[in-house]
Amino acid sequence: MTNMPKRKSILYVYSHFASFVEADFDILSTEHDVVKYQFTAKPGILNVAYFLLKQFFYLLIHVWKYDVVYIWFADYHSLLPVFFAKTLNKKSFIVNGGYDAARIRKINYGVFCSGIRGFFAIYSMKNCTVNLPVSKYVERKVKYIAPKSDRLLIYNCMNLPASDQTNIVKENIVLTVALVDNERTFFLKGINTFIETACLLPQYRFVIVGFDKSIVNHLIKELPGNVTIYNKIPHHELVTFYQKAKIYCQVSLTESFGVSIAEAMFYNCIPIVTNEGAMPEVVGDYGHIVKRDTDKIAASVEKILTSAPDNNKELMAEYIRKKFSPELRKEKLLAILKKE
Repeated sequence: MTNMPKRKSILYVYSHFASFVEADFDILSTEHDVVKYQFTAKPGILNVAYFLLKQFFYLLIHVWKYDVVYIWFADYHSLLPVFFAKTLNKKSFIVNGGYDAARIRKINYGVFCSGIRGFFAIYSMKNCTVNLPVSKYVERKVKYIAPKSDRLLIYNCMNLPASDQTNIVKENIVLTVALVDNERTFFLKGINTFIETACLLPQYRFVIVGFDKSIVNHLIKELPGNVTIYNKIPHHELVTFYQKAKIYCQVSLTESFGVSIAEAMFYNCIPIVTNEGAMPEVVGDYGHIVKRDTDKIAASVEKILTSAPDNNKELMAEYIRKKFSPELRKEKLLAILKKE
């Protein structure tokens, strides 16, 4: 009789239950017993201190129940779980999503803009069992921060339909998708550059999805007539936009991965990305990689929209499906948990 693999008890620590956090929770739950712990502290020293104290007593009482601690991002919420796991000789894994290895001071983005948060992140990455960066770009960052740490690259994943997407009729639309709900994300996602590029090409339509319209007047003096803005929509509704757009344009200051880029490519959008973060890594040989210069971006848009149809649609979709499949992430995540 074959012995069934032992189900492990996993403490799953996170701050926000984003789609990628939910995806890993679902993967781990297929073979193990996973208990969520959300660290919900809002900005402010006293508020963070209160939730750290609350987390300390939770771990003090309950951590002995768990075989593994699994944490999304290295930050305030990761230090104590890693410390307890190391002290009790339990395994701890940190998924390095990018924010925990970043510092862009001009927009105050990344944990290393704060000395205290940076300390928490460094300790966590140096003392966890394995760091799990979501891209080669993030892996390089983690290696620089914690050179002696163990690391295993496992790309983010996305659920994609099985149906053929190669017969989609495209329109001359340039699309970008970004959850922009404050001034920092406006500049982080390069929305200002995207709009400036649209001004150079008034003959084409530019579409932004995920923009909180309540801040448009504050951040945009005058919206060009060829730019259409949509508020945040349910994730499944993005497919309609991907299917119509001929170009997907992401001109962020940095991206640790780029889920929207990969999704758009699967639906045959030709990507234009800036040479920052993991975006070139995601695009591979199937798009245009440019400097954050509006003239160069506009030239790429013009070239794509005036060229003959691309014949690499099937190859691009298959590339995305194979490289960023849920099955591959599941296989690798579950494999590291089987190691004693």
